[in-house]
Amino acid sequence: MHFEIVYPTTALQPYITRYVFVRAEGSTDTMTPPADDPRFVNGKHVQQLLPNYGSLIFMRNVTADFSGTFSDGLTILGPYRKTVALTTLSGWFEGMLLDFEPGGLHALLGIDLQELDDKILTAAEYGDEGLMQCDRIFKSNTDAPTIACLIDSFFAGHLPRKEDSNYSRVQKAISACDAKKGDISTAEMASVACLGERQFLRVFRTYVGIPPKQFIRLRRFHRTIQTMQQTAAKGKPIDLMTVALQHGYYDLSHMALEFQQMGCVTPGQFRMLGIPLSDDFSIFFA
Repeated sequence: MHFEIVYPTTALQPYITRYVFVRAEGSTDTMTPPADDPRFVNGKHVQQLLPNYGSLIFMRNVTADFSGTFSDGLTILGPYRKTVALTTLSGWFEGMLLDFEPGGLHALLGIDLQELDDKILTAAEYGDEGLMQCDRIFKSNTDAPTIACLIDSFFAGHLPRKEDSNYSRVQKAISACDAKKGDISTAEMASVACLGERQFLRVFRTYVGIPPKQFIRLRRFHRTIQTMQQTAAKGKPIDLMTVALQHGYYDLSHMALEFQQMGCVTPGQFRMLGIPLSDDFSIFFA
């Protein structure tokens, strides 16, 4: 497989994480890892449960099976719906993953992430002509930077024309969560957002798609594996206790419990996989 990452324009970076382009040649068999692949533990793909705050997946020359929902074009995914099985492949296929920052999908397109929770929609089902035009842009171009530029232009036209106060409140709460390394309660996040706890819960789920308490755990888990990946990429040893304390876990046992619940592996197993795992590529078996 060949991956290419293109980042959005500066104005869009608070809302869109990146565009990840992938091209593969071969057959479906070459796309599917063997049963003894180290990325599978207890029958589960270890990248499947990584945080996802809404994604758009563009596909060309392939039909994908999203847990029983089939698509051969642009698909909108809610939280937790990032793994896809490629069911038909003829010679080659191309795809693009567009990942949003927390709150970005709602801010740009007005999609309620709580309603999209654990759901999958094709562009036609969503009924947005602009998104269907984006699908046509992807299918009619092959150059990744050109596609990213054109889709940038589409989303630039959807930038909020005035400040969205609830979006700003959610971002302040997320910044507080990051600053305290996850050692923060829902009540504290609500206070930072200047909202009552019940109102904050409703607003947060609308913009991010999951409850704040769950977000705190996933955010910390995500930051932790990013640190482990970056350390491994530099060829340095990974000291699990240091990583645990660095990211706000009480101790190594606390971090191990979180890993097993959210990643289906222990920190030690994750460290021993020997391959760079990243949510960037988790929809494709790289």
